[in-house]
Amino acid sequence: MSLQWTAVVTFLYAEVFAVLLLCITFISPKRWQKIFQSRLFELVVSYGNTFFVEIVVLNYILLISFPN
Repeated sequence: MSLQWTAVVTFLYAEVFAVLLLCITFISPKRWQKIFQSRLFELVVSYGNTFFVEIVVLNYILLISFPN
């Protein structure tokens, strides 16, 4: 598998893992609220858009540089 598809697959698997983690039913709503209000989560949210744009640009560069 080429480098570009490895980057794409890694990103997509991380997304699927995050969605499945949010679907876990034995974690109470009170616990989810504590998680979403934590400093670590606020840090992830603050850098999340930047990280997403960087991943999109990286995928675009890899797609252009490896045309097969």
